[in-house]
Amino acid sequence: MRPSTEIQDFAEKIGVLLDCLNWSRAALAQRVGVDKSVAQRWVAGKIQPGASSLVALTAAIAEVLPGFTRADWRLPLPAFVARYARATAAPAAAGWTLLQGLAGNKAGAAGAASYGGLWLLLHASVQAPEQPRIIGYLASIAERDGALRLAAQGGLHGTWRAEGPLIAVHHMLYMILEDEVQGDSLAFGVLNGVTTGRAMVMDGIGSSSASSLRGPVTATRLIGLRLDDAPEPAWMAEALRRLAWENARGFAHGLPPSLTGQFVMGPTERERAMVLTVGAERSLACDAEAIARGMAPDAAAAVAAVRAMLAPPGADA
Repeated sequence: MRPSTEIQDFAEKIGVLLDCLNWSRAALAQRVGVDKSVAQRWVAGKIQPGASSLVALTAAIAEVLPGFTRADWRLPLPAFVARYARATAAPAAAGWTLLQGLAGNKAGAAGAASYGGLWLLLHASVQAPEQPRIIGYLASIAERDGALRLAAQGGLHGTWRAEGPLIAVHHMLYMILEDEVQGDSLAFGVLNGVTTGRAMVMDGIGSSSASSLRGPVTATRLIGLRLDDAPEPAWMAEALRRLAWENARGFAHGLPPSLTGQFVMGPTERERAMVLTVGAERSLACDAEAIARGMAPDAAAAVAAVRAMLAPPGADA
């Protein structure tokens, strides 16, 4: 006889919810109050939560999905997926394709409420993966003519500028940027973002080449940290000045280890350089609610650190 708490297809159902809520396994563990290894075993289908853990798990989900109850766990898997698999629904169901977002389709600007504002984008140099030099860019994300756009500037010498479209799909953000200085190369990015709410941290992989004529193709970890929602021009000017200073002396000195450690590639990753991944277990992506609730301390520390480094004196960071 099955224990009363055993749930049919539990691993599949918790996986659907993690996708829907954009929760990593670490975030799941924090919200429920269990060890990360326990959450990993839940998702892998190796164990199921006991009675008390199930109560805590259901309550944590209900905080974000009002109306979710213990009875939902008893739904047949197809009905459960139909109700909660919002994050994995096919974009075509909305009547548009992903590439239409590049042409200014209104659906392509759906992420403006979550991502609009001023960001610091950080990536590491590829010359020394064991002790990478971290380089920063200021990036403004806004809706323009029905499309979501990103304009970035900064870099090691402060002269790099690029602009291009963003496509927000579920909890992912895709970007294509054109180098406005050289005009002969593109940069690409795929970032973990948020499903709902105001994004505070996003991370993933960026790829580019130094020049379309002779530069090597590179890929590196890319992390975005929200600086402000709508900064004043004077704020921007001062942030750019500070950004140039920080890039010149090495951005890593003022950042928390939990952030700088994200850019270090271990021996295994270097040996498998063709497979650079940023999975849910390593992702720092989170929204404002997660930071406010203390559920994302590493992300909160990173946001606070970069705001302290770049915000003008007296600015509301």
